[in-house]
Amino acid sequence: MFTLRNGGFTLAEVLITLGVIGVVAAMTLPALIQKHANSVVATRMAKFYSSINQAITRAEVDYGDRRYWFEEAGIGNSGGDADARLNWFKKYLLPYMNGVTYKYYQKTPIFYMPDGSAFASINGADINRDWLFWTSDPLTKCKKWNGANGYDDIGVCAFAFYYSPDNTDSKHRTYGIEPWKVNWTGNVEDLYTNCKNSTLTYNRQCAAIIQLNGWKIPDDYPFKVRY
Repeated sequence: MFTLRNGGFTLAEVLITLGVIGVVAAMTLPALIQKHANSVVATRMAKFYSSINQAITRAEVDYGDRRYWFEEAGIGNSGGDADARLNWFKKYLLPYMNGVTYKYYQKTPIFYMPDGSAFASINGADINRDWLFWTSDPLTKCKKWNGANGYDDIGVCAFAFYYSPDNTDSKHRTYGIEPWKVNWTGNVEDLYTNCKNSTLTYNRQCAAIIQLNGWKIPDDYPFKVRY
């Protein structure tokens, strides 16, 4: 006589299987989450770069050479008039950037993209050459912004850009808003050094690394980005 055996799993086997699944998930889930964050951050940076520079190009059709916009607006790279900065942006760029909104924070107008990212001309000048792009709201998610001196978390959720169309520096004179490359000699290793050097503030050329990699976070990027 033969005894029929139930083909199901025992409780011990189920618990062992769940334990193995848990270990595998714990090992792979952080990498998957970071990979997703990398994709979102790089996509938002590329969209910002494309949108704002397309706006500059389109505005030139209506207002002429971008090198003279600061002068025509009666403002310069000194002072601290937030209204002047906002009015300049509203005249030359905002009409060409669909869905962009703005609000003030500590006398600095912050501009918000439809995807939740943000950017601002910073450091307190009328129309500053220095810009920051945030992968999310700098007031709620990228939380370490210090207002006018908002240099924290650059390379993580904040990225430095530069705009100086009337500059004698050829890397910026003929372009729009570009990842910060001031004083860069062309050596990619220097970008990594500056990106990791927190004492250089704006010279942390992290956005340039991502741009040179086709707007994708490279495997050897020195930080874990977030949004």
